[in-house]
Amino acid sequence: MALFGPRVGHEALFEEVCRFAAVDKKVKALLQSVIKKYQMPQPAKIFIEPDTIMRALSDPEFAEENADLQKLYNDWFVEQAPGARKR
Repeated sequence: MALFGPRVGHEALFEEVCRFAAVDKKVKALLQSVIKKYQMPQPAKIFIEPDTIMRALSDPEFAEENADLQKLYNDWFVEQAPGARKR
């Protein structure tokens, strides 16, 4: 494996964003499964583009993780009303 290159950079960015967002090991593993399944060339985009999580929500392969995926989607992409408490 090369020490430098876009893939290493993208993986490093994903790791950094996971740390910054305080993503626990279970959620990180789920995200990595989704990233692998949909062959995302830039894994950190899963944090800013809801399409991949939405796709996984309707994928039978992720049926057991549906509640976790829905929570991520709601926490990251559903705008909260002013004054509403975050779940």
